[in-house]
Amino acid sequence: MDTVILGNGIVALATAFGLAGRSQAKDRITIVGKKDRVGSATLAAAAMLNSFTEIESGSLDAPVDLCRFELGRLAAGMWPKFERELIEASKACSSKGPKTNAGLPAGPFVEAGTYVINNTAADDLDDENYDAIVKALERFGEPFQHVSPRDIPNYMPEQRHRATRALLIANEGYLNPRVLIGLLDSILCNHPQVRFVEGNAERLTKTNSGISGVVLENGEVVAGDQFVLATGATVSDLLGKSGLGIDVQRVFYGVGVSVEIQSPEFPHTKCIRTPNRGLACGVYSAPYLASPGIPSDHILLGASNFISPTPHFFGRITSIESLLKAGIEQINSNFYRADLIRVNVGWRPTSQDTYPLIGKTSIANLVIASGTKRDGILMAPLLSKTIVALLHGEPVDKRFASFAPERKPIRSLTRAKAIEKSVRHLMSASYQHGFTPPKSRMVEQVRQMHRDTLERLHDQVGAHDWGIPSEMLDMYRHGHAVP
Repeated sequence: MDTVILGNGIVALATAFGLAGRSQAKDRITIVGKKDRVGSATLAAAAMLNSFTEIESGSLDAPVDLCRFELGRLAAGMWPKFERELIEASKACSSKGPKTNAGLPAGPFVEAGTYVINNTAADDLDDENYDAIVKALERFGEPFQHVSPRDIPNYMPEQRHRATRALLIANEGYLNPRVLIGLLDSILCNHPQVRFVEGNAERLTKTNSGISGVVLENGEVVAGDQFVLATGATVSDLLGKSGLGIDVQRVFYGVGVSVEIQSPEFPHTKCIRTPNRGLACGVYSAPYLASPGIPSDHILLGASNFISPTPHFFGRITSIESLLKAGIEQINSNFYRADLIRVNVGWRPTSQDTYPLIGKTSIANLVIASGTKRDGILMAPLLSKTIVALLHGEPVDKRFASFAPERKPIRSLTRAKAIEKSVRHLMSASYQHGFTPPKSRMVEQVRQMHRDTLERLHDQVGAHDWGIPSEMLDMYRHGHAVP
């Protein structure tokens, strides 16, 4: 069986790794993607393996949201075994000539521990979301402890932005995504059934029996028996050019920026982050370990987010400035002396309804894996296992049926709840970026302005009995998202 995997991010590579582990001598696995990985959401990530820290107030109320959380928690629990499998595979190919894994870890590369801080840099949406995290931790029996913010290593915020509460989730881990991708590249490069094709897919070709091949940008055609479309945020562009006759909701570019700094005097040992706020994942700082057991003074600050119908190749100045400012003010005021190492730009694949698109399509030999948004690395062990099972005609977790690629957009929010949530997030974003209202009724007036604008938008797109996800407001406003 010849399997062609389009994409070379974490979901694509993890799937190839799973397939390679079950391959026979006659099987072939082809991975299509450019080595430079422009716009890679994987490489721009802090790679926090967090199923709890991005919980928000009300985010587990709908059955579909609870389902997504349960799958995320299941995936988080699979990481220790997945890490061991990668390490063993790496050792097995460490002496195979010029394509070795020299410089890559031979031991554990996932570290554990995330501090969640409840500070006063935004508004009381932080308080609600922090309480929601605590409630979920208690509900599902996840080990955690309340800690004094003063006891958090390397946490030295400016006084006016100090946290009033904090907790430590011991099992919420993190890793360096560049180490992870390098490790997978090395393992797969040394596998006899795997080949890499340098190039981006332009379109898929279809016959009566299904997908027959993929045409690359240079005109080369890669044929195969079965195909996995895992190109992240470019999935819709590729499907649009292919004309396959299948109806898959649009995947947008969730453009995110993260900043790598070097802080020799103040290295991190654990992740430090706020709850979700202001239409994004809040502020975080994560250790950027180069190799297990070797102290590192590199830290990743993140992350910005805006949804776009087209790719952005460079970080916006406002995003970079906001991240550096937040890192200095809310994490460690000494970061102003740190060196700027790198600005990462990643395109998080974000579907119109913001839920994953995972599974087989009505074209028998085509599987789609996209829409993972900020959860691609977290979900990788589970998604790879699921996709491999689908390719082998085996049963998978029934909960994935909710996220089938050709489903209609999920509408889990009522109009009233969606508008209220968006108002809260828009106000939170304003406070994050310096909103200082006068001593008058301005705060309520601004809230009402947002509410009125959102009511009109819902009327314009016909959202009378459903609500627009907060992240998608601009896409509906400018006609990029179709009701």
